[in-house]
Order: sequence, then structure tokens, then C-alpha cells
Amino acid sequence: MTICLALVCDEGESIVAVADRMVSVESLSLQFEQGTRKIERLGTSFAALTAGDALAQTDLLRDAGEEVSKLDNPTVRDVAAAVEKCFIQHRDALAEKLILRRVGLDYATFIEQQQNLLPELVAGLWTTYQSVELGVQLLIAGVDTSGAHLYQISDPGIAECFDSIGYAAIGSGLPHAEGFLTEADYSSQISLLQGIWLAYVAKRRSERAPGVGSIFTDILVIQGNDRDTGFLDTTALENLYIGYSDRLAEVSEAMAQAISVVEQEINQSFQKTESAEGSERDG
Repeated sequence: MTICLALVCDEGESIVAVADRMVSVESLSLQFEQGTRKIERLGTSFAALTAGDALAQTDLLRDAGEEVSKLDNPTVRDVAAAVEKCFIQHRDALAEKLILRRVGLDYATFIEQQQNLLPELVAGLWTTYQSVELGVQLLIAGVDTSGAHLYQISDPGIAECFDSIGYAAIGSGLPHAEGFLTEADYSSQISLLQGIWLAYVAKRRSERAPGVGSIFTDILVIQGNDRDTGFLDTTALENLYIGYSDRLAEVSEAMAQAISVVEQEINQSFQKTESAEGSERDG
């Protein structure tokens, strides 16, 4: 229940990432907007955006950040691989806790002793073990010497590259965000300013979906070639809000005028039809 979106722009040299601040804790049946960003910086040129169970995200990102800090001049692919590795470790730890420990086993013991166990028990445990999900999705976005790149990581711990599409989104607001980008004829060749605008509007459109936060919007810009990288400040976000509100009002007014014209045309057509039918009856 959220929206996290990252898109490539500036002819493939920059990333714009946007997210709300909605938090979901499945085990406690909680959902609320917090004061903490859901876009986590991983060094100067990379970031992780998270959706899903907030409790599972916290430890995962902490460990992922430590792994990424150990890398020497990493590429975006290297960062995604490090986060993917941490994701698998956390999913396996959860599966061991939920499945194997209930029968007095850990993973190492299970592998070692499975020949001494009933085949039906081994098959059942293994099937259930593999079905456990961490309940977290991540977007890894960044810029390296080869340009801007995007990866999505989800259960059971698979990283997929979205470079060919140019954008990636996770959360309940995904259909609305993707729908808008399709309508806008998005391309990674657009300028950075256009990318910021499209990312902002896509986020606002996604607020129509259940569970997407509308109070906060965070936008991170990552640029290559030693250009400025960072979050948009309050003034920039306020200007985007004003621009979006004004544009929305213009669209609403134009839509109302269009509907009025169409209603008149339908009414005229209806009257002509009634008149023709009346003439046929009189005849």
C-alpha cells in the first residue's frame, strides 16, 4: 500500500525517484503516513525505494547499506546484486524461523539430516519453506559510468533490470502511475525537468489508489557526471504542487466545457430523432 516510482531521463544520464510516506505493518494491521522518507540513499549515486512490510524493510535496508558500503567503485548492477543477496538471506531467515524451527530444525541441520527423515516430511517442509515470502519490494536506482539504471527486487529474491522500459514502480499506486506515463508518451530521452514533472504527476495520479499517501511527496534526483544530486527542497515541491493544482483546474474547466458541448449535441440529435419519428407516425 504505497507508491514508489523511479524513471530514467536526461537522455539516460539521470534518475528521478518519487515516493509517498505511507507505512504498512501487516503483523499489527497498521497503516499510516510517517515523517521519514521511504527513499533510502545508498552512497551518493544510488538509492533504494521500498514497499511492503515496514518492519521487514528496516533490517533489510540496514544490512544492504552495510554491504554496499564495502563495495569499491560499484556499478548499479553491483549494488542491486548486493541488495538481492541480503534480500535472499532475510527471506531464508524468515522461512527458517516460521517453518523449520517449529519442528526443531535449522536450515543447516535440515539439509544434513533430511536423508534420515521421512520423504513426505522433507517434501512438505521444503515446499512450505520455499513458499514463504518476505513481503517486501524494492527499487534500486542509480547512475554509474555507463548511465542511469533501474532494478526491481521482490520475492523470492530476484533482481530484474528495467532499463529497457526506462521506469519502474511498486506499490498499490502502480497501475495509475504507469497509466499516466503511458498516456504522456514517456521516454528516457526527456529532459531532467520534464522527468521531475512527470514523476510528480504520476505520484499524484497514484493517490487515487487505496493506501497511497497524499500528505507527503519526496523526490530524489540522481545525476551523473558529478552534477548535483539530492532531494528537492520544500520550495520546489510547493511549486510543483501549485503547478499541478493550476493545471488540474484548467483540465477540469476544459472538461466541463467539453461535456456541455457534447450534451448539447446529444440533445439536438435526440430532438431530431423524436421529430423524425413523429413525422413518420403522422404520415
